[in-house]
Amino acid sequence: MTDLLLQTGAALAFVILLIAAVAWAYKKKKPGIPGLLQLVAYQPFGPRRGVAAVRVGREVLVLGVTNTDLKLLRVLDAAAIEEGTAGAVADRVSRLRKIKEGLDG
Repeated sequence: MTDLLLQTGAALAFVILLIAAVAWAYKKKKPGIPGLLQLVAYQPFGPRRGVAAVRVGREVLVLGVTNTDLKLLRVLDAAAIEEGTAGAVADRVSRLRKIKEGLDG
């Protein structure tokens, strides 16, 4: 009787570990195109407000973000921005911030 309980418990533990391993592997490798959407830079203007630069394929979208709205400000060519550096986009975002501060002030 004890051997049967031990075998059943071991089989149950194996099935639970197998389910957990499959869930972990699925979570690690999400279906779809890897790297399709990448946040390049984000400049906050206050609580729940800011400008985000998002790389989508070969374009960088500059988005105005608020808690109720999302607006496309500009579309940039990703080839014009050097790979691996967000400096150019961060500079453009900071210039947009200065323009916005000038309009608010």
